[in-house]
Amino acid sequence: MTLALFIARRLSLRTASGRTQSGIAIAVTGIALSVIVMLLSIAVMMGFKNEIRHKIMGFDSQITISLHGPSDGRDGSLINIDDLDRALKTLPQKASATLTIRQPVILKTPDNFTGAVVKGMGRDHDWKFVSENLTAGTIPDYNADSTLYHTVISHNIAQKLNVGCGDKIDAYFLGGDTYRTRRLKIAGIYDTHFSEYDNAYIFATLPMLSALAGIDERLGTVVEINGLDSDTEISETAGKLSATLMDDIYTGRSDKFYSVTDVHSSAALYFNWLALLDTNVIVILTIMSLLTCLTLVSSLFILILRRVNMIGILKALGASDSLIRRAFVWLTMRLLILGLLIGNAIAIGIILLQTTTGFIPLDPEAYYLDHVPMEFNLAALLILNAGIILVSALVLILPSAIITTIPPSRVINYN
Repeated sequence: MTLALFIARRLSLRTASGRTQSGIAIAVTGIALSVIVMLLSIAVMMGFKNEIRHKIMGFDSQITISLHGPSDGRDGSLINIDDLDRALKTLPQKASATLTIRQPVILKTPDNFTGAVVKGMGRDHDWKFVSENLTAGTIPDYNADSTLYHTVISHNIAQKLNVGCGDKIDAYFLGGDTYRTRRLKIAGIYDTHFSEYDNAYIFATLPMLSALAGIDERLGTVVEINGLDSDTEISETAGKLSATLMDDIYTGRSDKFYSVTDVHSSAALYFNWLALLDTNVIVILTIMSLLTCLTLVSSLFILILRRVNMIGILKALGASDSLIRRAFVWLTMRLLILGLLIGNAIAIGIILLQTTTGFIPLDPEAYYLDHVPMEFNLAALLILNAGIILVSALVLILPSAIITTIPPSRVINYN
């Protein structure tokens, strides 16, 4: 242990009566509040971005392959997944490709009607996203023929049509110059609070739409690709797919022009909005960091002022200015560590409580979520705390130079 650290540890932060000095208490409180605000800002930003991304990718796949130009429902405008075999082999092993039919539909009851897009997936589709947001009913077992004309609609559409689970609605499927009518049974109702998507999509099975159009089940309007981990991987995979499909055209392997779209393009409005969160968090972190540094500098001056006599005695005993400066920097860092411990404990408690109970609500019409999402990230917490300690230690070096201006002959008897 260095002499400076020994001196700092021996110095008390309490008054003669044993109470914490008021200036010290204010400093620790200010640091703790700054840490709480910074940690909560990061937790909300990460939670919000992940929740919105999850909802977007639940409706719109990470990468979509479609035929270039409009689809009118005829065989010539549909994708045969076998034709994409070479391109799909370039996908990472963890990625999954699913043939899907997206078809406009008009839903009608005796009193109301509304338009939507029916999204038909294969029998082996993973319905986890819809299940997570299901508010009534169940996901049909689409492996059974008896559920072929069962569907899952959104809470918004159910309200517009004034229907519930078990009710039946007339569906007019649009395609080409004609339409086909079927009666669908509502098996489940979901609510993601994402009104732009909730108002547009209902879920059904691809075999139903294939049978309706009289086409093979290996034909669809789009191929959806999911399972990629990062934004960079999504962009790179989309680029490789596009290059492979273009190469097939140039070499004569294919005579069809395919369009490859990643979710950052199809949902660019929402991702641009999410990018603004990063800017907001950076501003908050900067302001709170400055507040922490100013609080520590003020605390350093208070500590020096309260121990002017001690500084004079140490200098008279031969202690160097550098030694005394380091001792007071260490003493101020004690305040910082105490503030960090309190701030971290309170922030982590709030994050865990919000994660488990969602006690802080949001207006879903404005934020697409009914509660404030928070995500605890240990790496972010450690990096933030380490950064605060490092920056604070550097900031305290210059103000501590005031100690060099204190002459021992004048301050030993200073009151």
